[in-house]
Amino acid sequence: MFTKRMFLFATPKDAISYKVKKKRNISVLFITHDLGVVANMADKVAVMYAGKIVEYGTVRDIFYDPKHPYTWALLSSMPSLDTKDVLEAIPGTPPNMIYPPKGDAFADRNKYAMKIDFEKQPPFFKVSDTHYAATWLLHPDAPKIGLPENIQNRIRTMKEMEVPDYEQ
Repeated sequence: MFTKRMFLFATPKDAISYKVKKKRNISVLFITHDLGVVANMADKVAVMYAGKIVEYGTVRDIFYDPKHPYTWALLSSMPSLDTKDVLEAIPGTPPNMIYPPKGDAFADRNKYAMKIDFEKQPPFFKVSDTHYAATWLLHPDAPKIGLPENIQNRIRTMKEMEVPDYEQ
């Protein structure tokens, strides 16, 4: 049986602190668009689009090695005082889930979408033991698309700003 307790919070201000979470050995589920809270509070992250998880991993996996174009778009739209990169809006509008699209729901808004994205939903591809992403870009036959430059810059800036974690 489960020995951990789970709490669900819709907003960060409802949440308990990270130290209390660790001390009490409880799980906290945040549902948020605030990636700053996610970066500072989460251990594991599930990125969702149109009601489906499109990428899952540790907070380090998602913020330092993102694989799904929607995750790239979210990171590109996250404000930061430490960069001169221009924030990018995600083009288009979310799909009408009353009439879900065929294929990958993000395809119409994805500038990296391939023909198969409009035809078939991608399976989860294993990136590592802790990291999975549902994107055809990870298929062995897909063209090799590198991380967008603004994401590379953001990762570089985050690494430079890292503070050692002395609690471990």
